[in-house]
Amino acid sequence: MKIGQAAKKFAVPVTSIYYYIKHGLLVPPVSRGQYVFDEKTLSDLEWLLTLKQMEFPLEVIHRILSLRRISGLMPQEDRDELRKMFAEQDRALEEKIETLTHAQQLLRSSLSLLGAGDCEIVDTGVPLKMLRLLACPVCGGELRAQNASMDSRYIFEAEMNCRCGYSARIQNGILLTQNRNTSFYDKPDTIRELYRDLPSATLSLFERSYHWLGECLTKAGTSGKVMWESYVNAWFFLHNHTELLLDGTELIVTDKFPESLLAYKEVIDRCGRGLDILYIADAGTAPPIKKKCVDITVDFFATNEHNFYHDDFWPDYMSAYLKDGGLAAGVYFYFDGGERSMKNLLRSYPEASRNNFSSRFFRKELRSNYKLLSQFDCGFSTDSGANLGLGFHEKGDKLHLLAYEAVKEKQKNCR
Repeated sequence: MKIGQAAKKFAVPVTSIYYYIKHGLLVPPVSRGQYVFDEKTLSDLEWLLTLKQMEFPLEVIHRILSLRRISGLMPQEDRDELRKMFAEQDRALEEKIETLTHAQQLLRSSLSLLGAGDCEIVDTGVPLKMLRLLACPVCGGELRAQNASMDSRYIFEAEMNCRCGYSARIQNGILLTQNRNTSFYDKPDTIRELYRDLPSATLSLFERSYHWLGECLTKAGTSGKVMWESYVNAWFFLHNHTELLLDGTELIVTDKFPESLLAYKEVIDRCGRGLDILYIADAGTAPPIKKKCVDITVDFFATNEHNFYHDDFWPDYMSAYLKDGGLAAGVYFYFDGGERSMKNLLRSYPEASRNNFSSRFFRKELRSNYKLLSQFDCGFSTDSGANLGLGFHEKGDKLHLLAYEAVKEKQKNCR
C-alpha cells in the first residue's frame, strides 16, 4: 500500500505520516524510492493513532512503538513497563476527566487487553525430528539419548552420549554441553537489559535492518529449511519474527548461556505454536551439530558478539555447518571512525578484538568462505544511550548497521 492509500485508510493527512516517518515513529520499507506500507507498518500506524487519541505525547508513543518492535511485548517485564506507562497516563486523565473522557476510555480498554491471559502454553523440548541434526563434535558420531523424559514429539530430559565418550544432557528441553562460559565480562541477559534503555531513534534504525533481513529470508523461503541463529544472548532476531518460521521450518538456536535460552524458550512457548526449535547451550565454537546440515544462518550482531571474546571470524565457523550454496544472512554493526568508542569497548571488554566493529575486517573475512550477494547500509546512530548492550558507544561516533546476504561457496576451507 502506498502512503496516500494509507493516509486515506486512516483519515490522516499525508503530511502527518511524513512527519511520523521523519521522526522515526513509522519505519516503512522502501521499494524503488517509495515508502511501502506493509501490514506491520499499517499496524504501527493504527496503534500510533490510537495512542494519540489517548493523549500520549509523541515521544512516549515512539517509546511504546519501539518497545513493541523490539520484543513484541511478549516478555513480562515489557508488559509490566507498558502497563506502568498506561497507568501513569490514566492518572493524568483523571485530572482532566471532563475534557478527556474519550481518551480515558481508550486507555482503560487497552489496559484491559494487556491484563488478558497469554495464549495456551505449549511446552516444547528437543524435537525428535531434529535429532538427526546432532553429531558428536569430537568424532562426528551419533548422539544417543538415554533415560529420556519425552512425549510423542519432544524430549524434555535425557542424557546424550557418543561411543567415543563425549556426553551432553537435555534439561528443561535444552541441550546442554560441557562447554560453559568462562568469561568474567559477560552475563546472561534474562530480563533484556541490553535493549531496554536504547533511544527510540536507535531502535528505529534496528527496525530498518529488521525489514531488510525479514525480506531477505522471505525471498529465500524458510519452509522445509534448517535455520540456525547464534549468540542470541545479545540479540535474537527470530524470537520476535516467528512469522518467518513456516510449516516445516526447523530452527537451531545456540548461545553460551542456558539461562538466556530458557528465558527465550518460555516466551516462545507462550505463543502456543509448538515450533520445531532445537536450543543448544554451548560456549565453544564447535556445537554438536552435524556438518553441512544447515540451509540458512542468521547473524544479528552475532559476529560482533563473537569478537567481544575472540579475535577470529564467527561466520568461518558457521560455514562448516552450512550446506554448499547455503545462505548466510545478517546484520553487522560497524563504526565509521569510532576510535573513542573502540577505546571504551577495549576498556570494558579486555578480551575483545581490535577488529570488532570494522567494516573492512568484516568484508575481507567474509570473502574467505562466502560470496556476497547483496548488502544494505541501514543508516547510523550517533547516540546509543547509557545501556548494557552498547554503552561503550561514545556520543557523536557513527555506529552503522550493515545488513547483508551471502552464499557459501563450494570447496572453501572451513574451520
